[in-house]
Order: sequence, then C-alpha cells, then structure tokens
Amino acid sequence: MITLNDFELEALLSEDVPYGDLTTASLGITDQRARITFASRERPLVVSCMEEAVRLCGLYGLEIDGFVKSGTLIPPKSVFLEAHGEAGNIHRIWKSVQNLLDYASGIATYTREAVLLAHSINPDIVVATTRKTTPFTKKIAIKAVESGGGVAHRLGLSESILVFEYHRVFFPSDKVFAEALIKTKKVNPEKKIVMEAEDIAQALKFAAMGADILQLEKLPLSKLSDAVRILRADYPHITLIATGGISAKNIAEYAATGVDMIVTSSPYNAQPADIKVRIELL
Repeated sequence: MITLNDFELEALLSEDVPYGDLTTASLGITDQRARITFASRERPLVVSCMEEAVRLCGLYGLEIDGFVKSGTLIPPKSVFLEAHGEAGNIHRIWKSVQNLLDYASGIATYTREAVLLAHSINPDIVVATTRKTTPFTKKIAIKAVESGGGVAHRLGLSESILVFEYHRVFFPSDKVFAEALIKTKKVNPEKKIVMEAEDIAQALKFAAMGADILQLEKLPLSKLSDAVRILRADYPHITLIATGGISAKNIAEYAATGVDMIVTSSPYNAQPADIKVRIELL
C-alpha cells in the first residue's frame, strides 16, 4: 500500500500552519484536553489515506481512540476516526487531516462506484487511472484509487512501455518503426509492449507488429465493439484497453464492449467527501 512519509506529511501540514496557530495560542487554550472525531455525513463513503491521518495525529502527540483502514466503506453518520490530546495539537492538525481525508475519500468513493458499475457487466474487468493527476497530489490520488478498488494504469514513464503516435513520428516508415519495436522487445524481455491505436486498421497493424497490449483511444462504442470482435478472432491473447472520455456515467457501456481494462482520469475530478469534524472538551 502507498504511504506518505513523515517529511511529506510535515510539508502538508506546513502549508496550513507555517508559524503556529495564532488563534488557539492567543485564546490561551493550547494546553486544555480535548477530543476530535471525524464522521461521514448523509452519504456513505470509502475512506482513504487513513493511515496518514493517524500518523499526523501521532506526530503531534494525539492518542488514537479508534479508526478504520483505508478502503473501508463507511455508512452515513458514522465516526471513523477518533483521537484525544491537547487542544493546541488538535487545532494544528485538524484542517490538514480533514482536507486529506476529504480529497482522498472523494476519489476512493467515486472509484468504487465506477468499479462496481463496470463489474456489474464484466466481473473480471480492470478499472485503471491515468497519469493525469493534479500536480503534487499523485501519491494521495493513486492511494485513493487503490482504496476504491482501482489500479494505476502507469505510475510513470520509468516502469512501462507505451508507444504513442508522438513516438512513431520519428520513424520514416512502418518498416523502420517495426525494426525499432523488435529491438525494444529484445532489450526489455520482461516488459509488455503497449501501443495506442486510434482506429481498427491501426489496431490490426500494431497487433501484427507484435504489440502485447492495444490501447484503443477514443473509439466510438460501436467501433470499439467491432474492434474487440475482430481482434479477438485474429489475436486471442492480446490485451485490449479502452480509454478516452470514460467516466462513471458511461463505464458500464464500455465494459460491455468486451475490453479487458478501462482507463479513465475521471476519479481525479471527483467531488471531495463531505466529512464532519467535531472537537469537544474532555
């Protein structure tokens, strides 16, 4: 499971509390003892980044009274994290923890919905997310996707081979490109070669060149279904991915085309979870 380290958590906190909490200190309540609870409101949610929330509490001396793991489905109006300690420390971490849980749990909840919709059509289909994360949020976003039952399509450029049109433009002919592809497979024997295709003709050409996985980009549903049927007949072992314009609203329709995986960016734009925070004197 992805985790943020203490340095990353401190950086997150420093955005909100760069020089201490002026209000709490000025009111003279820093040393008083209090309890903080985090709860769902009217809708269920899938919690994510709970481990980071607990760690942030611990870094500032709070004692944890109870929490659930990331990936847990929380019913409406249910407490899922509770801690106690000094009021100064509670106020210091309060909003950072809430923001983290709101953002990550919103993505996790949306991802779970999308996964369930896709699995209602094909229980074996994989729902993955792209590299189009908001800058500086990648670890949080990917952890949230995993909490909701999805996976990362590509964590980055370093661990996978995905050939786009913008790679192929550097080759003067299909023959020269095919030769480069053969060399690529030889020097990366443990890697699968993914190629993006924009129509059925391209998909068939790339399959003949030896692509292990075809990423079918923005094909209309009818064309996508045709592509899957044709490719399955001639290349039964190739893995087929649908991507482009897919969200929870239409993911079931894409799952029905017979692809093996669906790739989407839509979870990253999910509405943040609405988490209720309560602080009370001990």
